[in-house]
Amino acid sequence: MPRHRLTALFEPRSLLVLSDRTLPIVHSVPRSLQNTITIIDADPDQPIGLPGALNGVSEGSRVDQVLLCIAPQRLPEALAAIKPCRPRCLTVLPHHTPSDDPVEDMVYCRTWGQLNDCMVLGPRSFGVQRPHLGMNLSHESHVGLGGRVALVAQSRSITASVLDWAEDVRLGFSAVVSLGDETTIDVAEALDYLAMDPRTDSIALYLEETSSSRRFTSALRAAASVKPVIVLKVGHNADAASTEDAVFNVLLRRAGAVRIRYFVQLFSAIKVLVYTRHPRGRKIALLSNGDGAARLALDVMGDAEAVFRADLGQASINSLDELLEVGAKSQNPVVTYAPLTPEKVAQVIRILVADAGVDGVLVLLAPDPLSDLQGVARQLADMSPDSRKPIITCFMGDASMRALRHILDSAGTPAFRTPESAANAFGILASYHYNQTLSQQTLPPEALSKPPRLDEAHALVRSIQSKRRRVLTDLECRKLLECFHVPLRYASDDDMPLPGDQDSPPMAIQVRRDAKFGPYITFGSGGQDALVAGAYSATELPPLNSYLARQLIVRSSVWQQGFARQSTSAALELLQETLERISELTSELPSLDSLVIDPMYADDMQIVAYSVRIELTSQSMLVLPETTGYRHMAIHPYPRRLVQPKTFKDGSPWLLRPIRPEDAEPLQEFVRGLSDEARYMRFVSMMRELTPRMLARYTRIDYDRELALVATVQVPNPEHRGHPHEQIIGFAHYLRNADGRGAEYALVIGDAWQRRGLGAQLMGGLIEAAQYQGLTYIDGVVLATNRPMLSLMKHLGFRNDYDAEDPTMRRVWLDLGETRRS
Repeated sequence: MPRHRLTALFEPRSLLVLSDRTLPIVHSVPRSLQNTITIIDADPDQPIGLPGALNGVSEGSRVDQVLLCIAPQRLPEALAAIKPCRPRCLTVLPHHTPSDDPVEDMVYCRTWGQLNDCMVLGPRSFGVQRPHLGMNLSHESHVGLGGRVALVAQSRSITASVLDWAEDVRLGFSAVVSLGDETTIDVAEALDYLAMDPRTDSIALYLEETSSSRRFTSALRAAASVKPVIVLKVGHNADAASTEDAVFNVLLRRAGAVRIRYFVQLFSAIKVLVYTRHPRGRKIALLSNGDGAARLALDVMGDAEAVFRADLGQASINSLDELLEVGAKSQNPVVTYAPLTPEKVAQVIRILVADAGVDGVLVLLAPDPLSDLQGVARQLADMSPDSRKPIITCFMGDASMRALRHILDSAGTPAFRTPESAANAFGILASYHYNQTLSQQTLPPEALSKPPRLDEAHALVRSIQSKRRRVLTDLECRKLLECFHVPLRYASDDDMPLPGDQDSPPMAIQVRRDAKFGPYITFGSGGQDALVAGAYSATELPPLNSYLARQLIVRSSVWQQGFARQSTSAALELLQETLERISELTSELPSLDSLVIDPMYADDMQIVAYSVRIELTSQSMLVLPETTGYRHMAIHPYPRRLVQPKTFKDGSPWLLRPIRPEDAEPLQEFVRGLSDEARYMRFVSMMRELTPRMLARYTRIDYDRELALVATVQVPNPEHRGHPHEQIIGFAHYLRNADGRGAEYALVIGDAWQRRGLGAQLMGGLIEAAQYQGLTYIDGVVLATNRPMLSLMKHLGFRNDYDAEDPTMRRVWLDLGETRRS
């Protein structure tokens, strides 16, 4: 498999250091670069020159990275000197000599990089640190502590500040890099690399700007599907008019990442990211040795609404009453005023963790000379990692409490200095779980009960555009909405009964376009109610399924301020269907600029619209969205076009379709059901099941950049007679390679279903999809003893090459360009 091109940045095999000052890397050369580093002292009074050969770089080969620190006035001379080395990556550190024109320096470096096929980090870059390698390509005096969190920031000063703080709290990193405006490496590419990096378990992002929506969204979703991602983005505007910020929030939720608002939260987020226990809900119990700390934490919880105070069961309250002293509080927050012992704290926590209404425990402790707080800290350090629910602690203070926090930090259990930061950290964990649920939502394989009349809708839009109009008439609005079966009735109809007069509050649905992230849908108060203080609309990105549509409704002020009590399940289902249908319209009509239904009213029987306005862009409808990968949207819809009913030669049916997040357990059952030989042929190991990270990687995919197809059949379901369930019998998958041009495939067929043509049809669908996504080749590694697979690949036109690094393997590959031409 080709190296990811950022390997030259994060793990260079060869390095040229060109500097007029001594850099830290000179005094602490990583073991991996001992024989492949070349250090050149660029004397300010002498011309810059390089030796005839670089250490570890053979003649005609490229050096992986050049680390450059030189006066800005000498940049052209330095770049001309290193040009013959053809570096894959150039990192330009800031110099103490000020630049005459920083913008010109930046443009010069970027242009040089583009002309010489070289990634550029600089010219005012923090650099890169890779602690586990001991690699410090920065001005920092020493490399940070090793850890499992990667830090990617678009600010050199923020990067340096976080590293300084992390040293104090003994927090380590897997990688540290700063990507500012001056770099040719974007955040999306860094996310792609770190998502696959075995040294990284979680990622912290500091963003000032975002790149193109689809590329960034795709990379973010891929990374967040396998690792927690925390994002701090500046530019938050409390003004409701800041739609870009609201849409960005939605984007992060749908990607499964978590956004934080303030710099101080970044420290809490990074600290809590290393914690392996994630809550399954938002209800927490508090244990404190005083009222004040608990009240401060409750205030934060009330503001953020990311977590809530749990209601303890009566059995838990009774157990706490028996355990605690007279006068203690046992109804959450649990407050004890007696001196604490490790044993008593452990007993209280066990009661709270066992309560079904509690999703996690927050322990808040103030200094107390009568309590054995050191013993309590050690007790918490012992029991927290093994607890089935997360336990987060706060040891308030510094002089006597800092050492106690270090005990917990060293055990991998996050401990915080203030109640606010501890409660906020719990909120981050809870938000992560909620957003992960949202990220797994996709459209069902089949369309809604009535498929849209797409040809009629497209013809209508083309007709309007041919007349050089953008705003639709009332009649055209109705016709277009009817093409997508949006369940609306219109108040202008003479025979239209109005629903319960004013029993339903006025509501509004709007579709707008964001310059970066494309169309978004809002739901909230309509008419004059939209102007009332406290009224706000909830926002979501298409595509929507029923779950996402419902979440959009319940997040709105119109729901929270009364409609939840007034509405029935029938009215809610009507609203959900309306939002789903409008989402489908938005997905299938790239030329839609805006759609406004305001006001509208809902009851059990109907949704009545008083006003509908639709406006188009000038974008032509001659090219359909499914042929362009739905480029107008931030999130690629589920590719229903690839759902294909099939039959075997004996007439029995099976289904070919793209995989979905809810296929995780069926896929695991499929792998468990494979024979040892089949598993070994596919995974080249004796693994009996997929790891959780592998399951997520195979089932929670971004359909814009990769694909997994499954073959399924319907089998009897003993638990629900008459309702068969779907069983996976074959699986084909490709992941885009690091070079971005090709993909590596994987194929496995259930033992009982082999030799029935499944493999050829799955691979055929995979090849067609790879061509559709613009890939130029597809390849894979096959055991040399796997003759059936090698025979199938030959039949499909793949070439078969020996693997120079492993004679037991064969590399098979297909030129998709040749396949298109043939």
